[in-house]
Amino acid sequence: MGRIRLLDDDVASQVAAGEVVERPASVLKELVENSIDAGATRVSVEFSRGGTRLVRVVDNGCGMDREDALLSLERHATSKIRSAADLASVATMGFRGEALPSIASVSRFRLRTRPATAQAGTEIEVAGGKIAAVRECGMAPGTSIDVESIFFNLPARRKFLRGEETESAHLVHQAQSIALAHLGVALSIVRDGRLLWQAAATEDLAVRIRDVLGPDFLSKLRPLSRTGSPGLALRGFIAKPGEGRPDRELQFVILNRRVVRCPAVSQSLREAYADALSKGRHPMSVLCLELDPLSFDCNVHPAKREVRLHRPELVRQAVYAAVRATLESPSTTRATPPPDPVRSIPSRMPAEVPGVPGPGASSSPPPQVFSPAPLAPRLEFPQDPPQMASARPGPERYRLIGDLGEKWILMEGEEGLVLVDSRAANERILFERLRREIASGPIPSQRLLLPAMVQFPPKEAIWISGNLDPLHRAGFQLEAFGGGTFKVEAVPACLEGGRLEAVLLDVCEGLKASGSLGMRDPVLDSLVRSVSRLAARDSSPFDAATACRLVDDLLRCDLPYACPQGRPTMIQWSFGELERKFGR
Repeated sequence: MGRIRLLDDDVASQVAAGEVVERPASVLKELVENSIDAGATRVSVEFSRGGTRLVRVVDNGCGMDREDALLSLERHATSKIRSAADLASVATMGFRGEALPSIASVSRFRLRTRPATAQAGTEIEVAGGKIAAVRECGMAPGTSIDVESIFFNLPARRKFLRGEETESAHLVHQAQSIALAHLGVALSIVRDGRLLWQAAATEDLAVRIRDVLGPDFLSKLRPLSRTGSPGLALRGFIAKPGEGRPDRELQFVILNRRVVRCPAVSQSLREAYADALSKGRHPMSVLCLELDPLSFDCNVHPAKREVRLHRPELVRQAVYAAVRATLESPSTTRATPPPDPVRSIPSRMPAEVPGVPGPGASSSPPPQVFSPAPLAPRLEFPQDPPQMASARPGPERYRLIGDLGEKWILMEGEEGLVLVDSRAANERILFERLRREIASGPIPSQRLLLPAMVQFPPKEAIWISGNLDPLHRAGFQLEAFGGGTFKVEAVPACLEGGRLEAVLLDVCEGLKASGSLGMRDPVLDSLVRSVSRLAARDSSPFDAATACRLVDDLLRCDLPYACPQGRPTMIQWSFGELERKFGR
């Protein structure tokens, strides 16, 4: 007996605070969201020493009278819900009634507030959860909250805070997230007395992205093709092909005006960018989803960072479809820095280079651009079907300058100097060709003169045995021969040189690493990616005609600026950048 006891109020408050207040950025989040719930149209944030000395939030919201101000510091006191049924359709940012008392219990806290109808405001000072003073004050309508010396009474918690720069970065990122979610609220943030940025109220998400994250960040994005379904709407911006980061810090997911972590959306982005970003890179994005409040639960995390979706597969498919449509649309694949293939420049191309206009009335003899390569076997590149060629604008005219190391094609475009990776271009062209062929039926196979016997490790052998049908559609003819051995009678025509074991093992590893959304056959998609990469390794040196055809076919691809593994196919140095390099 006597082993179980009730916690006293101080300890209980500190335990509750630990769930809500993790660091100064948590304080900023709760206070600014309260300001927005109070109807504020203008919020200013100030912090110093990474928020450990001060976090101040001032708004022009509705304010509170003396009675409500005192009640707001009591646990589980809220104006935002009345019954348990309200939790299923809550539309406000905060609703637990724990933020203010939790923050006040671990800091030196001052609340100043005044409704527009009152002659004077109310000021309340709290230290470590204990009310120290309550008085009248003069102030403009709204609310101002100062949080000083966070965790001053919990040194064990304070020592786990990171350095000043790290905590400042978390504060700024939290403010950015909230600003992106609430376009109608003007927001500014000041660090150690210096204004970092301010964003005026707007209805344009692109303007808010520019104001909060900068014009350079906005230049790396493209507007998302809007999509909608019963109970779901999606808009926003996503990264251009090839534009990525090593982390997901700049993937903003906004669900019903709340910035959340949503694994369904992260998975969709990873799948959609499988052939538009290199491995280990993640696309930047600002995605705004509107869902029926009854279709998700935002009450599963004390800080309301995560949500539980009732039908996550619907969100995954909607995001995946919208992102792929955006990446593959002509208006968004022509990303900078690569030049826009719709435009053309006055050509100065030598007349003997096929497929590119000649020098016109020029009387000077054209220089030889490429030395002809021997007539060695090489990969044949596809010609787009008539309907695709007529549906897409023609590529830009480039002046070929020469080859570099027998691997790269050097060209002059309207924007500047362009360098094309011939192997990456081959991969992209072959990848899209094989994918189109698979969509219309099995791709052509090349029968082997003698069947080959190939043995695989046990796990890979099991996987191959379960996927013989899609492998057959991809051009392989093989059958299990027992003991992890398979008899191979035919391979895809583009893999006449072999590499069967390498392709199948590569496909296995790719599927293990990425998973699948089920939007299309994952086995075939990974197989085509592996086949195109391995086949492109065997491509031979090129001459001028091959280079022209390569560039032409590349720019007619759905995603011309990245290979199937996400590496860039071409890079560009603008004329302005070249001039700066030479100090002009």
